[in-house]
Amino acid sequence: MIKINLLGDALAQSGAKKGSDKGTAEPVQIYTGEGGSRSSLPIAGVVVGLLFAAVGGVYYIWLNSEYTRAEKRKADLERDKKQYEPYIALEKSFREKKEALQKKEEVMLALKRQQSLPVHFLEELANSLPDDVWFRKISQKGATITIEGEGRNFEAINAFYGNLQSRTRWFKKINYPGAKRGTSGSFDFTISFELQNAV
Repeated sequence: MIKINLLGDALAQSGAKKGSDKGTAEPVQIYTGEGGSRSSLPIAGVVVGLLFAAVGGVYYIWLNSEYTRAEKRKADLERDKKQYEPYIALEKSFREKKEALQKKEEVMLALKRQQSLPVHFLEELANSLPDDVWFRKISQKGATITIEGEGRNFEAINAFYGNLQSRTRWFKKINYPGAKRGTSGSFDFTISFELQNAV
């Protein structure tokens, strides 16, 4: 705000009287500088605003360039993906075939073990059988084998039961409720056990 010193008129008039011989003097205006600091504040605000706007513009340009670069990278990856899709499908097909072959191999090995199992089972059973014991019937239900037979005496049947217990690699959960005398003078017995796949 500009202030005018009104005393200038009085000074001008007195000066005119003293120096009337020199001609008419012009009035003097005196300005004070009190409003200078206040007028500089809006200018500083404008400068700061322009600075923020410039920084924001640079940041926006950088973000825009990064977005453009990311879009280009995405387009390149999509193009590469389409290019390699046949190879990906081929690899997937090979993997599925490999898994199918592994399953077939496991089935074949299991069948091979099951084919050789009866041979080993009969061999182990024959090695466990005493001379005075013979079989009338052998049946299988799942992994459980049931043997019905006869023995000349209790000792022979007990020996057969003990031989089965000693072959834990093949036979487990052996159940022998006992023997009873038959009509022919021999002793009838029933033994059941679970057969282990020890091949």
